[in-house]
Amino acid sequence: MELSKFLTDNQKGICAQWTDAIIKTYPDEGAKFFSGSSNQFANPVGHTFRSNIEKIFMTLLRGGDVAECSTDLDGILRIRAVQGFAPSVALSFLPALKEIVRRELAKTGRGQEMDDALHDWNVRVDRLTMIGFDLYMACREVLWKQKANQLYNRTHKLLEKANLLKDEEVAG
Repeated sequence: MELSKFLTDNQKGICAQWTDAIIKTYPDEGAKFFSGSSNQFANPVGHTFRSNIEKIFMTLLRGGDVAECSTDLDGILRIRAVQGFAPSVALSFLPALKEIVRRELAKTGRGQEMDDALHDWNVRVDRLTMIGFDLYMACREVLWKQKANQLYNRTHKLLEKANLLKDEEVAG
């Protein structure tokens, strides 16, 4: 049995477990909600997790460049960045894919004979994790810049109201 055939045959179960790896990082009520309805409008976050996980998995499965996953990965990580997760928690679902695949392979009893192919798979997942870290940190940076600008604007308006700003006009 070839690894790509195994992954194709078990795609649905692996993607479901991978989505669960994201959802398990939420408190019980949030996890319950996100794992509920798959309707895009009733549960947009859960829908994004499920659909983007499947797209990322398919790209990895067909051997595409991991950079092709950036858009779908960004969709997940933007949500996680806004929710304020620490990078280690926000990205924990990515290396979890390696464990999920290894565990599913072990169930077949053929994990050892696919060790070389599994190594290549794990390297691709590691590369995806590195891209994910860059994307997550870029999202967090944008959020911090927005917060800093908002604070600056509020402070500037308060100073204007209190007439504590000097006129920048120079009489000429």
